[in-house]
Amino acid sequence: MLGIGPAVLCVVRRILGPRHPDVEDVAQEAVMASIEALSSFRRQCTVLHFVWRVAALTAMNARRRLQLRAQIAQSPAAIDGLVSEEPSPMGSVLSARRREAFRRLLDELPAAQSEVLALHTVLGFTIAEVAAAAGVPANTVRSRLLNAKAALRKRLGEDPELYDLVRDAL
Repeated sequence: MLGIGPAVLCVVRRILGPRHPDVEDVAQEAVMASIEALSSFRRQCTVLHFVWRVAALTAMNARRRLQLRAQIAQSPAAIDGLVSEEPSPMGSVLSARRREAFRRLLDELPAAQSEVLALHTVLGFTIAEVAAAAGVPANTVRSRLLNAKAALRKRLGEDPELYDLVRDAL
């Protein structure tokens, strides 16, 4: 078996190319495959021809694998097809729990503070838009937002479990 190493290396180099960076790894894989395949050797050819065939098949499989990896690496569209835009089931559960916790926190605030906080943070209204929707001056909206945020910080400081729930969303 010691004499098959150079023969296997020669076959692998011919299939992958003499300067391919994976030649030695594939040659080692081919030697191992040859040893494993000896139990199926039917003596219809020389051992060297059998080893050459196993080495050629191993090198061709490696070449296909390497080409597939290169195609995937060069094709972001192929990767995008594999990645789902939908949240994981755990992410969905955490999001639902966070929304419910936020609703409970909004319920604890005075109505005026809850309204401006929801319009600003949930709906993304600007200060001017919140002022127009609530029918109050912009400075009043700013004051209510500051008071609402201070009340939420205080509440989160009092409840470690609630803080842990919303910590990642902060």
